[in-house]
Amino acid sequence: MDMSALAGFTAALERALNRYLDLDPDSRARLAALGGGVVALHLEGPGQTLYFIPGDDRLQVSLHFDGRPDTLIAGSPLALARLGMAGDTTRLPEGVRLEGDARLGQQFRDLLRGVDLDWEEWLSRLTGDLLAHQLGEAVRAFTGWARHAGDSLRRDTGEYLREESGVLPTRDEVDAFMDDVDRLREDLDRLEARVRKLERGSGEAPT
Repeated sequence: MDMSALAGFTAALERALNRYLDLDPDSRARLAALGGGVVALHLEGPGQTLYFIPGDDRLQVSLHFDGRPDTLIAGSPLALARLGMAGDTTRLPEGVRLEGDARLGQQFRDLLRGVDLDWEEWLSRLTGDLLAHQLGEAVRAFTGWARHAGDSLRRDTGEYLREESGVLPTRDEVDAFMDDVDRLREDLDRLEARVRKLERGSGEAPT
């Protein structure tokens, strides 16, 4: 991505972040908790760094910062995308390292988690088709394994109940098990559809 495209990306991300900050009092409070501390987000692989510079009521996103950031958070694009997802609030996602002010890093993560943005899609815009392709390959490998595992589990469970335990499940138990397998398949279908969307990409800014 050339510099003009990068500048456009950071401007669009800044607008999206501040739009949510304007609408969500809790996010505004999390912004204030940063106390003006500057956070650098370094994407390993692309080698790109974004600087998040808090103001009184706005968050600036920049490609440059004259000075030393208070906190550096680094990792692969996929690892960094997990910063904005639900999960353990006391630990960084696997593959992410933090240098500098750890408390500021945690407060920054809290801010990202409170903002309803599609972080995977934003990062795919920054890193390009290669990331989307790698993500797609990984997800397809996982979903293929999960479907096979679901089929094997259903078959092996049935064989065990019939041949080993001598216990026949009730109709309700069979129906509940089948429903669980169907829900797993539906979840995997949605995940694959999401990846296909990332791989196709679009000229529109993500939300």
